[in-house]
Amino acid sequence: MKIITKSFLIASIAISACTVQYQPKITSQEISASIKTLASDEFQGRKPGLPGDSLAAQFVAGKFRKAGIEMLYNNGFQPVKLITGFNFGTENHLSCNGQTFELSTDYEPLFFSANKSFSGKLIVAGYGMTVSTDSLKWDDYSNLQADNHWVLIFDGLPAHLLQNKEAKRYSDVRSKVLNAIDHHAAGILIVTPDFNTKGVAKTAMFDKNSAPYSVPVMKIAQKTADLILNKELTFSGIENQIKTEQKPFFKLTEITVKGEASVMPKITMTHNVVGMVAGRDPKLAGEYVVVGAHYDHLGYGGPGSGSRMPDSSAVHHGADDNASGVAAVIELAQKFSKEKNNKRSIVFIAFTAEEFGLIGSKAFVTDPPFSLKKVDAMFNFDMVGRLNPEKELTIGGVGTSLESKALIDSLVHGFTLKISKEGYGPSDHASFYGENIPVLYFTSGVHDQYHTPNDTWDRINFEGERLIAENAYLLIREVANRDKNLTYQESGPKVGISGRTDLKVTLGIIPDFVGSEQTGMRIDGVTPGKPASKAGLLKGDIIISIDGKKVGNIYDYMSRMKAYSPGDIIGVDVMRGNEKKVFIVTL
Repeated sequence: MKIITKSFLIASIAISACTVQYQPKITSQEISASIKTLASDEFQGRKPGLPGDSLAAQFVAGKFRKAGIEMLYNNGFQPVKLITGFNFGTENHLSCNGQTFELSTDYEPLFFSANKSFSGKLIVAGYGMTVSTDSLKWDDYSNLQADNHWVLIFDGLPAHLLQNKEAKRYSDVRSKVLNAIDHHAAGILIVTPDFNTKGVAKTAMFDKNSAPYSVPVMKIAQKTADLILNKELTFSGIENQIKTEQKPFFKLTEITVKGEASVMPKITMTHNVVGMVAGRDPKLAGEYVVVGAHYDHLGYGGPGSGSRMPDSSAVHHGADDNASGVAAVIELAQKFSKEKNNKRSIVFIAFTAEEFGLIGSKAFVTDPPFSLKKVDAMFNFDMVGRLNPEKELTIGGVGTSLESKALIDSLVHGFTLKISKEGYGPSDHASFYGENIPVLYFTSGVHDQYHTPNDTWDRINFEGERLIAENAYLLIREVANRDKNLTYQESGPKVGISGRTDLKVTLGIIPDFVGSEQTGMRIDGVTPGKPASKAGLLKGDIIISIDGKKVGNIYDYMSRMKAYSPGDIIGVDVMRGNEKKVFIVTL
């Protein structure tokens, strides 16, 4: 009865919010009402997969319909599929020496494990690393292969290498798994000393990249490792030997291990909300200006969610990030719909799954309702609700068209402007910039409450957001009514600089961070003048190997590239459509 009552209450809030009368002008009162609704406890932090996600989408769609704009796709909803985690299947099994181990107490398959069973002898390969640099030579496989064997390796680093930069580059779990597969392992066991800390299995955190490896991969507790080794060896004994001798460890055993891994991805269906105010000019109505903001946020937070307070399980309200942006888009949709004086068509989008890696905006540019070549510009609003007393407003992407700076100078007033020329940014406009579309990105900046439960509606500067929306309206109206298109120009890289220091070289590509492909790593963009571009690789190519070594995802790509230096020449195998091609790339 409580569940029914609560569901009815939530639905009532969403419906009543949609029926509020609006003014055609942009008002701080309506901005306030939208943000309070989207950032309420009932909307549960708007994480895809939670009921609050659907409530938020319905709320925005209701606002769009009330404004009288045309709803695109399926009554305004573009389906977007994403993987939000994983579950254990029913076939998991691990046994050795007549003992069957217990799932989640003694072992767990990792989410990128193959769903396979395997029975074979065990090889112990120390910390599972193969490093050959000028400053470090280390090979836990001792030039031997692990053909048709389980390989048992330790998580982390040997004590004497904890501060060694070269060792750290090869110490992550995925690099060790890939190295074991390169040595022909048929199954992999990773010993994790803190597996059962406080009764919670310490598995590798789900990282939104679902591409699996080709063999079963399991993490096991230290006690499980000792039972498998059956007194012939012990975890502590091997660890102490490595520590004392400061040498790699490799040993073939006669121990037989039987195991099967079964992990199932959690598939979540969510939606972009898309509407349009059609253009009134017969010649220009078939061209488009896109205005967008993401409506999703972090739900209840927790480890791996992106929360800056990961130990706190509480609603992450996301009032500024990004209920504020959605409220601005709603106001703009209402104003343009009422006036109907735009020559070009204006498309309004509330994107889903931005926090999962721009999934919603990528889905839109992958399956748009019209040719992207007809999109003249994209305006993105992300965190526009905290304008400070100095009225500092950042507008990004100003260098992506020849005309943007002059338009801003003539139309945007009343702010202390911070201008960024680069088209890339950590929000949905990056998906459009990757398609050679001019972008402008509005934000009032990051603050201490960012990605915490404390990003609440009462901290929003509603009047400040109204000023931002009013000025943005002038820019959008101008671009929508210009006789000429904006002149696109590249301005900065089309992928963010992650700050990684463990790669000496890169190909100069935008990789598919989400792992959309199951057979390799798709190239989502190629930077002109960089090695990949010079060699002839193209956007859409799927890298399947580098120098003959398999690449199945972005982690494999990063691991492979660690081995190279400027000036090296490598072979890159790609699938281009149904055709395999080989490129020689000079780094």
